[in-house]
Amino acid sequence: MEFAIIFTEMSWIAALLLITGAVFVVIELFVPGFGFFGVTGILSLIAGVIVRIIGGLNPVQSITLVLLVLGFFALAGMVMVFSAQYGTLGRSGLFERRTTLDKDYNKTDKKLKKLVGKSGKAITMLNLAGKAKIRGKVYEVLSTGSFIESGANIKVVKIEDNTIMVRKWFE
Repeated sequence: MEFAIIFTEMSWIAALLLITGAVFVVIELFVPGFGFFGVTGILSLIAGVIVRIIGGLNPVQSITLVLLVLGFFALAGMVMVFSAQYGTLGRSGLFERRTTLDKDYNKTDKKLKKLVGKSGKAITMLNLAGKAKIRGKVYEVLSTGSFIESGANIKVVKIEDNTIMVRKWFE
């Protein structure tokens, strides 16, 4: 009988806050992002518990009500985690498991590998990175050493992750 008093002798303000909070938390399960519904739902539930405790509950009833609300949060969290893994939430754009990169993005381009050992000219100053013209085509390159001035002769030393590595070269 003591348990039923928690809900039967509740003021309309406490009831409205608890119901609104529960509804907003449930809405947050379907529209995740911890936005308006999540924050308002949590604050409404907390305010509802406080108003109900102030309205006249003994300590055992107060603890019971707090545990019920915490249990509701735990249940809502478990539903959200389950939905993120297996349900509609997991199939939404919020938890995208694919990448926009090609599956072989880190493989070196075969055309670039043919540039190893070829010479060219630095078009821009290569303070580690810049542009160079190699075999009539302009490429983004990295210097393996230090500074290479614009117009200097360069040689392709290696290709690493589609990055052309060059060094200064004297003909």
